[in-house]
Parts: sequence; structure tokens; C-alpha cells
Amino acid sequence: MGGSVYFLFMSPFVLTGLVTQTGGSHFQPVLSGPSRAYLRSRVQFHCEVPGWTSPLTYELRKDDGYLIATEVNTTVTFSLKVTEGSKGKYYCRLTTGGQSNTVHLQVVIPVQGASLSSEPDPPVIYEGERLVLRCLVSRGTHLSFMWYHNRQEVTSSPSELYRLSENTLTVDRAGEQHAGIYSCTAQNQMDVNTRYSSSRNLEVIVKKFISSPRLTFTVLCDGSDLLANISCGVERGSPPLTFLLLLDGVEIQEKQVSSLNAWFLQPVSVRGNMGAARCKAKTEIHQLMSDPVNLEVVPVGGVVQVMVTHLYDADGGVTAARLRCVPATGTFPAFSWSLNHTSLPAEGDSHALAQHGQILIITHITAVTAGFYRCAVRDSFNHNSSWVESSGIHIQKTGFRVVPMEIMALVFCGFLSMVIAGGTFCLLWNSSGGIEKHHSNHEVHQTETIIDSGLPGADVCLETQTIEMKTLVVEFEV
Repeated sequence: MGGSVYFLFMSPFVLTGLVTQTGGSHFQPVLSGPSRAYLRSRVQFHCEVPGWTSPLTYELRKDDGYLIATEVNTTVTFSLKVTEGSKGKYYCRLTTGGQSNTVHLQVVIPVQGASLSSEPDPPVIYEGERLVLRCLVSRGTHLSFMWYHNRQEVTSSPSELYRLSENTLTVDRAGEQHAGIYSCTAQNQMDVNTRYSSSRNLEVIVKKFISSPRLTFTVLCDGSDLLANISCGVERGSPPLTFLLLLDGVEIQEKQVSSLNAWFLQPVSVRGNMGAARCKAKTEIHQLMSDPVNLEVVPVGGVVQVMVTHLYDADGGVTAARLRCVPATGTFPAFSWSLNHTSLPAEGDSHALAQHGQILIITHITAVTAGFYRCAVRDSFNHNSSWVESSGIHIQKTGFRVVPMEIMALVFCGFLSMVIAGGTFCLLWNSSGGIEKHHSNHEVHQTETIIDSGLPGADVCLETQTIEMKTLVVEFEV
């Protein structure tokens, strides 16, 4: 009986102590959980009171206090399926009092359907124009983007080539280096289980502005007819290009090509001037015209000359020679060379041809290569035409020798002394009527002074003498 009374007496104090212990302000629950989660995935929030080992009742609440779930244990775990409405601020609370920290959950929609768009569309631009590429997705949130140009990642560091901003790549002034294949990859910004979506490749074409076209032509035989094979081309540009042939300002032919050159055939006649030919190169935004070229065919004729330039060694001996064949007329000549009436091949150990055979360079003059050289010319478009041959020019090892500078200086000094002596003689003759044997050195000195002063006298010998030094240039023309 006494024990029962003691138990009833002590029970209120035990219950009071328990409430004080569990509801005191020093019991602070701690909530942990993810800050981001994919839509339709499952997340777990853990709540506990550090150091407490007895069961407690925990409530998981959201935002303004909306109750999500209740669990009783020393440490509890709340498992939730993520929906679009799951985003918000979560915290746990003890039923006896005490509230945890807040965990802000963001719902991440997995990325899908990455694609590229361009301005302009399609991405075909000219040098210096602006290009904007955007990486678009059909769905997805919390994204970051990576860019690739010709399979190389484009870095986000400051660059003169690109400007990156969120899902946009911008080129302010496009150049040839910006052409190529572009792609982008969008990814969810997650610490784990990151998901990616990559676009298809997009080719960017940067076109070059065309340079001024150049027109040239050759002549070929088509049976009994002569045709001008006219070439019109540009050094730079981006195909396809359109070329037009104009004759005396009238457009007569047009071609669209996938290269930088176009060819036209136009009938011509020997000794006939068909007019001024020009070609026009154009693109969809601009066009340029070539300089005019007379469409004229003049046959080979007249005297054929050989112009020779010698190269000398230190001793003045001829070591090499350059021979140039010059016909009097002919717009399309073919050339042939011979040594001592023996034809020379196009290539040899001691000679070489240049400018379609018009120039013969003799690199080594020896006993074998010395002799009489001749040049023959005929029309290149008519293999039945006759050769017109030049006279022979003799090339040998020892040729014209250059006069040493010392000898030229000695001759000049001798000539100058003769002029001074002659001037002195005329001055003395004019002043005394003759040359007396008893004239003094003083009188001679005065005469020299008068000559140097340039004073006028009655005799023509006292006029100022001008002496010129000329350079001797030697050319042979046969």
C-alpha cells in the first residue's frame, strides 16, 4: 500500500521532467535533403535531433506550414515523389516544439531536343557580316551550354572570334576562320546524374568577296575555223559564280560555274579585230568587270631578232647568257631554238627555257655550248605555218671585256690635263700675241687663275668646257 502511494506521488514529477526535457528550447532538429531533383524522381529528407536517442514525433512541412508527413522515431526519413508542385522550402518540426533549418528544393526538368537556330537562316554570310547562333531545347530547366566548332570546344573566355551568352554564340564580324561545322550541347546543372542533349551539326558558310576578274585568250583550230578560247577568272571568291562575256559592251554568253574560272569559245579570224572583249564576274550581292582586251589575231611575220644579255665573271669573261627571241609581229607565237643548226630540247644540262620558250638561258658557256644560236618562230595555232628564223648570234666564252676602273680613271685624267694645257696656251697667245720664251712663272699663275675664275675673253678657247662621264652599255642585236 505504501509503494502504491509513492508511485502515485512521483508520477507527476516524472511526466513533468519528460515534457521539460523534450520541449526545451535546446532541442533543435536538423533537416537534410537535396536542393535539386529531377521531375518524377524520388527524394529523401532526413530529420533528427543530434545526440538524442529516444523516439520523437517529427513532422515534415513545406513553405507556410503545409503538413507533408509525420514520423515517430529517433531519426526519421521522409520519401517523396517529385512533381512539378514539389518545389519549395521544406523544414521539419517536433510535435513538442522545435523547428529545423530550411531546405529549398528545386524541380529540374530533364533536357530534351537540343537544336540550333541561326541568324541569318540559312547560315550563309559574307566576310564582315554578323552571325548569331542559338542553342534551343524542346524542354528542360536549369541548363548550361557547350559549343563546338569543327569538333573543338569553344571556350567561354573572352575572345575576338566569339561572344558567348547563355544559349547564344555571336560573331560580330565573320571571317574565313568562322566557317565550318557548329553544334551545341545542353546539360542540366546537377551534381550527380547529369543529363545531356546535343544538337545536330550546322554548317556555316562564310563567302569571300570576289576580286576583279581577268580576261585572257588563246587561239585554237577547229578544222578550218579559228576559235578564241577565252578564260575569265578571279583570284578569290566563293563559288558558285556567274561569268558573262561581253563584246564591245554587249553580253553574248553567260555561265554559272562551281569554280573561280569560266571558259568561252568565240569565232575569230586572222588579221581580224573582233572588238574589245570584257568579262563580268558576279554573285548575288555584287559584280565586277575586267579590263578590256582586243580580240585580235595577228600572224607571225617580219624580222625575228635575238636580244642578248651577257653575264661576266670577275675577270671580264662571259660565263652565261640570256637570249630573248622577238618577232616583229605575232600575237600567239611558238618558239624553237637551235645551236649550230641543231635543235635544242626544252631542257638541258647547260640551258633552260622560260616564258613559253621565248627566252633561252645558257647557264654554262663552255666549248660544247659555244657557237651560233638561232631562234625560229611560227603561229602556235597553225602547225602548218612556216618557221621564220633569226640570224645566228655567236656566243663564246671570251667576250666583251669590261674596262677596269683604274684604266678609265687614268684616261680621264690625261684628257683633263690636255684640256687645261690647251686652255693655257690659248690664253697666253691672246694676251701677248705669241708665246715668249722669257715669260715668268708669275704670269702663268695668273693665267691659270683667270681660267679658274671663268672671266670672259675674246678667244673661243676661254669658254667654259664641260666634260661628261658616260657609262658604256653593250647590247647585241641581230
